[in-house]
Amino acid sequence: MLQRVRTYIDEHHLFCLSDKILVALSGGADSVALLHILTKLGYSCEAAHCNFHLRGDESNRDQAFVESLTTKLRIPLHIRQFDTKSYAKNNGISIEMAARELRYDWFEELRRQTECSVIAVAHHQDDQAETLLLNLYRSTGLRGMRGMLPKNGYIVRPLLCTNHNQILYYLKANHIEHVEDSTNSDTTIARNAIRAQLRSLPPQQIAHIAQTAEYMRQYTQIVEEYINDKKLSITEGNTIDINALLSSVTPKAILYEILREYGFSEIDDIYRSLTSQAGKIFYSSSHQILKDRDRLIISEKEETESKTPQIKYQQINDMAGIVFPKATEWTAILDGKVLQNPLTLRHWEAGDTFIPIGMRGKKKLQDFFTDLHIPLTKKNKIWLLCSGKEIVWVVGYRLDNRYKITPDSKQAVKIEIIP
Repeated sequence: MLQRVRTYIDEHHLFCLSDKILVALSGGADSVALLHILTKLGYSCEAAHCNFHLRGDESNRDQAFVESLTTKLRIPLHIRQFDTKSYAKNNGISIEMAARELRYDWFEELRRQTECSVIAVAHHQDDQAETLLLNLYRSTGLRGMRGMLPKNGYIVRPLLCTNHNQILYYLKANHIEHVEDSTNSDTTIARNAIRAQLRSLPPQQIAHIAQTAEYMRQYTQIVEEYINDKKLSITEGNTIDINALLSSVTPKAILYEILREYGFSEIDDIYRSLTSQAGKIFYSSSHQILKDRDRLIISEKEETESKTPQIKYQQINDMAGIVFPKATEWTAILDGKVLQNPLTLRHWEAGDTFIPIGMRGKKKLQDFFTDLHIPLTKKNKIWLLCSGKEIVWVVGYRLDNRYKITPDSKQAVKIEIIP
């Protein structure tokens, strides 16, 4: 066992003898074996124990056990008490997720304080098989199929080269005590249910599943290199060239890889939109993606919808000697006799038309925007001043010809839009 773990540590460059290791110690068989093995191999270790107070007296029993164990081994021990249920309730997450967040946040904080190089956790091949199957059920893609990594940032897993039965044999052969977590038998927890099924398999089959995860880890590295090369030819800034994407060998997979970092889950719908009309918008928790004519435009999602600006009126009755300027970005002067109240502001809709100043016939607003090369992300923020159902002014761009001031105008209204 010792030689197998030493070889695995060296092969995957997890850490070296000069490093100090922070060992996550629950008191269970796996973490106790990990601590013993690392100290036997000559590594300098400190231990970290979380008391989540989820199992009553059993939680306190575990804490007392690790205190006794580390005292015998003369290893520094750090303990943190957590109110896990309150944390889960306040953050709207499951107890399992709460414990995970609390655990790993504290481990990293402690790692920096103690100047440890890495945080060693006791996941082994059975855990790897469970993770791979869970990710398969959740449809997590290629990365999910690689399971847990031997090293992920500061987290290292030196026992991925062994299985639970081998760990139990090592503890028994060396007369090393440990404690049992009674919740491990609760098969209403998804991971425990899978674990119960895996326990019926021969150890060799579990090793094969774990080995598959290792193969997938290596395949993922190849795919990531290919995706990174493709991104350079498909993306520019925050846009994706649809034609370039569709001409690639695996466009849907590449789209998934590009969009996953933004949290999009509707990959199938987004992919189908590539050959449909422009204008569709998809949202993740933090971003939005807009289907333009030949591009997908990714942008951060606005936290709140823009408020409708105020409309400020000024009646002008004396027309003599007044030179009326053209509309500015937020101000326009219109023929007061033609203008009908109430005036309203809204955003553009499909089918909108108006008569741009200088023209006689109607023009679709969509075509007007296209002629000015205004992207859809900007179109959706442009305000339209309307009199009844007619567009009076594309605010900041163009007046409607029917509402302009002429030499025959007898009355004018100055309209100011206040954002």
